[in-house]
Amino acid sequence: MSFTLSLLGDVRWRQRPVVGDRPQALLAALAARGCRPVPASELIELVWGEEPPVNGPKSLQVLVSRTRSACGAEVIARDGAGYRLGAAPGEVDSVRLSELVGQAVAALDQDAALAAERARQARALADGLPAVTGDSAGPLAKLRRAAAADVDAARVIQARASSRMGAHGAALPALEAACAGRPDDESLLADLLRSEAAVRGPAAALERYERYRRGLRERLGTDPGELLRRAHRELLALDRPVRRGLRYDATALIGRDGDLKRLRALTASSRVVSIVGPGGLGKTRLAHAIARDAAVPVVYVAELAGVSSADDVVGEVDPCSASATRFRAAGS
Repeated sequence: MSFTLSLLGDVRWRQRPVVGDRPQALLAALAARGCRPVPASELIELVWGEEPPVNGPKSLQVLVSRTRSACGAEVIARDGAGYRLGAAPGEVDSVRLSELVGQAVAALDQDAALAAERARQARALADGLPAVTGDSAGPLAKLRRAAAADVDAARVIQARASSRMGAHGAALPALEAACAGRPDDESLLADLLRSEAAVRGPAAALERYERYRRGLRERLGTDPGELLRRAHRELLALDRPVRRGLRYDATALIGRDGDLKRLRALTASSRVVSIVGPGGLGKTRLAHAIARDAAVPVVYVAELAGVSSADDVVGEVDPCSASATRFRAAGS
């Protein structure tokens, strides 16, 4: 994707390099405010830092004029007592990066597949982001540090989304690294425990949980929250998984990898998932394939094809399946 202003790599305006530290700092300062108007006094402080010029307003006017001469008159617009960038937020790569990460975070608990895709897009957008040394100052360095934090967040969201879609082997290393940096994030730890159980077995995940529980008790005198306790109960049940009513196909399910991936993502974030379509499309095979691979400890499959009355549904559904994942394949 081509951006009007690029700040995550070489600084460019409409694909043309922006030369000079001060013009680059000015554009970065305007972009960092989400392309909103920035008062002149604030811009002077941002661009010159602890060494402001003797005549700040005049120096800023000269810098704006220089930047316009190099990039085009539309690059910076006067707005009241300040200036704004001559580009919309979606036309600036650093702003778009932040938007993508925000969308990934918002989607994680509702649509894992969407969260993974937005996180992937964010990481691809920042590919080649230069490293910023700890003592680097100025708006461009600050903007790139914020971008690096966004990339780290995207990496974690992508791993968590992958875990919730069943890609535990790929997610596990990134989740372990993320938990090392955020040891008190119980939601993140719950995702790690599920992936570790899938890859290394429930015993390994239970050991990690117990270390966390003991440490929390010693440090704060409290117990894990409900979300993590629920994950713990799932791990305990994985030692004795319940699978009832499943079919095991004699032949492989070919050409449905995309459907399986989407269904896994949906079942990770939704209480009820319906597979709809005409008869013979393979809805029941898909439902059984998802049920067989489900990471939850209890799965019941209730066949309703022969049920003719709503009252008979209750008799087909096991009353003990309250904690089970439910799948429904319905004709259109």
